[in-house]
Amino acid sequence: MGARFVADTTPYEERKLWLLNGGHSLLAYAGSLRGHTTVAEAVADPACRSWLAQWWREASRHLGFAEAELAAYRATLVERFANPRIRHTLAKIAEDGSQKLPVRVLPVLRAERENGRLPAGAVRVLAAWVLHLRGRGTPVRDGTAPPAAGTLREAARTVLAGLDPALAHDVPLVDAVAAQARELR
Repeated sequence: MGARFVADTTPYEERKLWLLNGGHSLLAYAGSLRGHTTVAEAVADPACRSWLAQWWREASRHLGFAEAELAAYRATLVERFANPRIRHTLAKIAEDGSQKLPVRVLPVLRAERENGRLPAGAVRVLAAWVLHLRGRGTPVRDGTAPPAAGTLREAARTVLAGLDPALAHDVPLVDAVAAQARELR
């Protein structure tokens, strides 16, 4: 597909942020918990690949593109992610999650919550990040991340509050992030 001239680039920016970058964040945190060090290793893992597909389904619901166009974009991303010659390390992607997750994951999370859904894909990214901040997976390099101390529920609440104070009051979300973190451990 060639270049397009469009009046509004926002949908294209959101598609990149949510599908490519959000997918990278999911793989960085959840993939490193499974012992992977690169995007290619993580996307080759059937569990990580399934989690990625789930995240993409959630994010795609909130993008204003035809499903055929989104499917083609996701297929291109899978090909790119699986390319072992592109040595994109999970440790590098995982850096500064406190700055990245608000634009990569939270818009989808908010849209899903506004539609009455508790999005498993977004919850998984956040749960894996909680575990990351507790020293699991790749080393933590994030100067502004909130502490993830206490029980998993306390950690989930604190970490969510650090991203957006309103999220700490969403009890079903806090409980879901804590439960998913227990599963991922």
